[in-house]
Amino acid sequence: MLAPPQPYRRASIVKSYRTCMKEKRFAQARQLIADAMQSHPEAAADATLYRLQMDAIGELIGSENRKIYLQQQPDTATYFAYISQLFLTGLQCDSVEQTNLLARQATGKKATSRLRSTVAALLMPYRKNLVGAGKWHYRRGEYTQAFHYLDLYARTKEHPLFTASPPTTVADPDDLTEVAVLATLSAYAAECHNGVMRYLPQALHDTAVEAQLFEVGSKSAAILGDTTEMVRLLEDGFYTHPLHEYFFLTLTRYYNDLGRYDQALQKAQRMTQLQPLRRDYWYMVGKEQLLMQQQEEALYSFQQCVEIQADDAESFAAIGSIHLKQAHDAYAALPTANATAAYKAQKAAVNQFYQQARTAYEAARRFAENQPDLWLSGLREAYFKLNKGKELRALEKYLASPHDR
Repeated sequence: MLAPPQPYRRASIVKSYRTCMKEKRFAQARQLIADAMQSHPEAAADATLYRLQMDAIGELIGSENRKIYLQQQPDTATYFAYISQLFLTGLQCDSVEQTNLLARQATGKKATSRLRSTVAALLMPYRKNLVGAGKWHYRRGEYTQAFHYLDLYARTKEHPLFTASPPTTVADPDDLTEVAVLATLSAYAAECHNGVMRYLPQALHDTAVEAQLFEVGSKSAAILGDTTEMVRLLEDGFYTHPLHEYFFLTLTRYYNDLGRYDQALQKAQRMTQLQPLRRDYWYMVGKEQLLMQQQEEALYSFQQCVEIQADDAESFAAIGSIHLKQAHDAYAALPTANATAAYKAQKAAVNQFYQQARTAYEAARRFAENQPDLWLSGLREAYFKLNKGKELRALEKYLASPHDR
């Protein structure tokens, strides 16, 4: 049978606390207050106890600080953890006191803060240590901890605890952009995507890492299911940093999945304007144009590819396919009377398209003989339609023979 909970005796707790502090048992003093708050709602609602707990944490910080200065094997992680505890306890102290003040004021009683200024004074010397702790953990790849400290610093920069009245106004330099950049990157690495979106707007003031920030922001927005924000960040990133390929590739894939080929085409065409000698961009333009049934435009794009890369089997095969489609369309337009001049002219056009398809497919075969999927079907049809029996038989014989393809 469980023992009944002990009654709350504030005086006894405070007396034990003071004894521990006098005997320099600071960790035990801190724990006494923590246990009381966990066990008794009255203690958790007592701002003065939080203030006492801050003194114990402050002594623990001082002890670690002395080790640092005396080079006596200081524990850097512990030192920073104590500073975090000090800030979180101070913030809770202020929150509890303000809640109690509002409750008193609601009953018509006069009430003013007794602890806010002293709490702020205790915290102020360690504010920059929060940034130092964030950078220290970031360099070690401990991104969750890094984000915790950077977030704590940024969240408290304009906290009423410091800004409610002079002389406790925060005197930190205007460094939130630097902090926001590190907080954003830390949050992303720690998979805290809400944290990414919280600090991204401020971080984007740093143009030196803007492309990376747009990328992690768009990825976080996607994970959070905010497609509108994802696309906005991708578009902004593509507009300002088009050569950062992530934006281009992600946007074209996104628009293609939606069937919005015109928008994907616009992106690819911009890339060919920026880097006209990049074969891959011309190839993507050609593929988008095919999706939009722009055969002539696509033919030009694939021709640009083979001019840039003479052995581009994929583009030669695409050119062959376009000519094959032209041949089909021309054949469908043949006049019904086959003895007329119009019929003969149209038939000549059909043969011309098949001849162009043959030339392109033969080039594709020459540069990628081990990839018959690119050229086999089209080349077989071109040979058949052009009555190239010898070539067709050679092709069939080639396919029937064992080749190391």
